[in-house]
Amino acid sequence: MPAQQAVAMLRTAFVDQETGQRGFVVTGDPRFLEPYDAGRADATKLLAALDADLADDGPARAALEAVKQAAQDWTAQAAGPEITARRAAPLPPDPGAAVTTSDKQLFDTLRNRLDALDTRTDELVADQIQKIHSAQRTANIATTVALTLAVVTVLVAGYLTQPMLTRPITNLLTDITAVANGQYTRPIGGNGPREITVIADAVNRMRISLLAQSDQLVRAERERTQHEEQTRVATDLHDLTIQRVFGLGLALTSLARRHPRRAPDLDPLIDETDSIVRGLRTVIFNLHHHHHHHHDLTTPAASLSGAVGDIVERATAALGFTPDLTIEGPVDTFTRNEAGLALEAALTEALSNTARHSHATACSIHITASDHHLALRVSDNGTGITLDHRPGQGLANIRHRAEELNGTATIRPATDTGTLIEWQIPTTPPSKPPHESPPRRSPRSDRPRRCGP
Repeated sequence: MPAQQAVAMLRTAFVDQETGQRGFVVTGDPRFLEPYDAGRADATKLLAALDADLADDGPARAALEAVKQAAQDWTAQAAGPEITARRAAPLPPDPGAAVTTSDKQLFDTLRNRLDALDTRTDELVADQIQKIHSAQRTANIATTVALTLAVVTVLVAGYLTQPMLTRPITNLLTDITAVANGQYTRPIGGNGPREITVIADAVNRMRISLLAQSDQLVRAERERTQHEEQTRVATDLHDLTIQRVFGLGLALTSLARRHPRRAPDLDPLIDETDSIVRGLRTVIFNLHHHHHHHHDLTTPAASLSGAVGDIVERATAALGFTPDLTIEGPVDTFTRNEAGLALEAALTEALSNTARHSHATACSIHITASDHHLALRVSDNGTGITLDHRPGQGLANIRHRAEELNGTATIRPATDTGTLIEWQIPTTPPSKPPHESPPRRSPRSDRPRRCGP
């Protein structure tokens, strides 16, 4: 197409030359030589460009050479001599006669050669267009074939790869179903695409969590069963065995008081029963202390004031008289907890010590409870103890139980006669009582009751 355009411009350049040459020959006006000179310059450039554009086509090169020869003939035989003659001679009477017949024939030959070159360039353009159309048709066919092959490839690949893609999913679903049915130890396979691996990892974590929770439930059930059994054993020991052994000790103490000659034989038995009671109470206390956070609140428990009354009532036979009992404050809020059990043990030890060693005829018990402390005060009018007296195991236990709960216990001679035991522990009750019990005294006389052995 650039060669086709150059041929059209070359025709214009030669026409400009012929027009300028005729105008100058007819008029003698030098201005007509301007288009002639410009056309010659343009023709030279266009012929050089056509040499490059048509170098690969033989017929086009031959037509171009014919144009060059015709242009050279017209310039050398017609245009050039006529311009030279017009410059040398004056204008004739008939200026048109200066244009000769050979001049017209030579230019017509040049025009015909240009037509032949133009025809050849048109043929080359048409041929190229045809090649382009043919290449486009080939490209369209190739594209259609490629698309068809792509569709077939996708279908075949999908058919062949479907088992490869669905197999990991099928295996994953099988493993998850097994875990959901209770097989928590079965691992989840994670082979396959990244999504399958992520899902398998999440289910594995859930499976491990379920195993951990199941183990926790088993341990909790085992601990609950163990706690229930220990609570039952502790209750049976407290309600049956301890009461019977304590009663046996008080009976032996009463027997020793009635038969002083048998006291040396009975004292070891009394000490042994006291040791057994202390050991059983230690076992019960440790059981309740170990499981105090899991205590079954539905289990009925006697009140602390009731337990104190039972202890005093059981000690009456060994003492030979009924002690004077006073209870002040919300004592029952300490029922069956560490403080209450410690007070019961301390009171039992104190009354046992009074019955065995003091030879008292009166005893006063004062129990006080508040939001800050639980206190026990036991005094008798017996023989008393000296300041350098070395306490036995029973009195040492009273001190030990107070110190275990950050409390204090003092055992000293009373002001007049007898022994005074003051036992106190700091504590905060587990809950507010519905009301504070009024000072409770035994149904006996407010005055200490004195009676013989």
